Amino acid sequence: MKTLLSIVFILFLSLNTQAQIWKKVQKAAQRGVERTVEKKVENKTSEKTDEVLDKVLEPQSKKKSDSKSETTTEQAPNSQSNTTIGGTLSVSEVKGQIIFVDNFAKTPLGDFPTGFTSSSGGAVTEINGNRGLLFNPNSNILIQTKELPINFALEFDLTLQNVPPSLYNTYFNIYFQELKNLKHNDPKNKFGAVGFNLWGAADDEDLDLFNFHATYEIKEEIPFTRNKDIIENTSRFTILVNGNRLQWFINGKKIADSPNLLEGVKANYINFRLNGTKKEKNQRFIISNVKITKIEEDLRSQMMEGQFSTNEILFASNSTTIEKSSFHILNEIGSVMQDNPQTMFLIVGHTDSDGSTSTNQSLSEKRAAAVRQYLLANFKIKSNNLRTIGKGESDPVASNNTAEGKAQNRRVEFIKE
Repeated sequence: MKTLLSIVFILFLSLNTQAQIWKKVQKAAQRGVERTVEKKVENKTSEKTDEVLDKVLEPQSKKKSDSKSETTTEQAPNSQSNTTIGGTLSVSEVKGQIIFVDNFAKTPLGDFPTGFTSSSGGAVTEINGNRGLLFNPNSNILIQTKELPINFALEFDLTLQNVPPSLYNTYFNIYFQELKNLKHNDPKNKFGAVGFNLWGAADDEDLDLFNFHATYEIKEEIPFTRNKDIIENTSRFTILVNGNRLQWFINGKKIADSPNLLEGVKANYINFRLNGTKKEKNQRFIISNVKITKIEEDLRSQMMEGQFSTNEILFASNSTTIEKSSFHILNEIGSVMQDNPQTMFLIVGHTDSDGSTSTNQSLSEKRAAAVRQYLLANFKIKSNNLRTIGKGESDPVASNNTAEGKAQNRRVEFIKE
């Protein structure tokens, strides 16, 4: 009888142990599922950031120098172009909804394309085995689109043939203007613009960035190896407009970043202006492979317009230790704060509903403080510019009944004060 009882007792202990192990396995599996979903949310957010931010903002360590604006009215806060030589952008990295595209393949040679309007005409011509639009001297060419969205990218190739590095009264500009008007100098037509002129000496290497009737009057000359990269060459222009901000790249190199160029201007239309050149000398300005793409709002614009929320700042489980995978987004955020030294931000921590309310409240406060400490330690930011609070589980943006919802609720917000 004792032997039988012993066997039963041993079986009971074995079954109980297996049950406990099974519970641990289930719990681990559930946490694994949640972490997998969290990673999917993180990756999805990261992909969006990569497409819109990482591809247009160079890493913090690559910044070289600033080119300050010359203002004739009120001084624009942080209106410097942050001109860099190190930043890169691949043409294939500009993604989004295509609004307009024309490689002129469907327009007969010698004709003017239907997607454009011109003050003095032009003609489709062969260029580098493809086709492009040749400007007539002293002409404006407007792209025929509906009003453009607040965030978009313009891409095109520019080819110069038989154009010397110094040519009197000659310039080429791209206007991002409010009115659907070929007259770029209409006093009612607000705009921001980029381009270059050839009026000076042959060794002049400056590009131009300026605006008209904007909130802040900005006029900048930007150092650039124009004779090497533009004159007698084909160069790829990529211009990103994010609200008030304009970023300019040539051949994948970041030329200018002006946060305030378009403040007070709604960039509804794009107008190319060529002034000068001599037709009898076959001096040719040609654009090709023109594309306009609707893009997402960038991080800088979101932060400076009021609020930015991210799920990309991750912490070790039940900890305030920031995971290394979060450093990239924190560096982007720190760069924006450093470039805007007069702006104050509130850092808000949020958690999901796992655990007690009091524990989550404390954890959210400590995580917000950890983010603040990282930014202060790695960027030149005034300590009184950053304030923190935690909201725990009190302000969810998704259901806490699913792993994906919990991952969305674990977030950090940055609110401009």
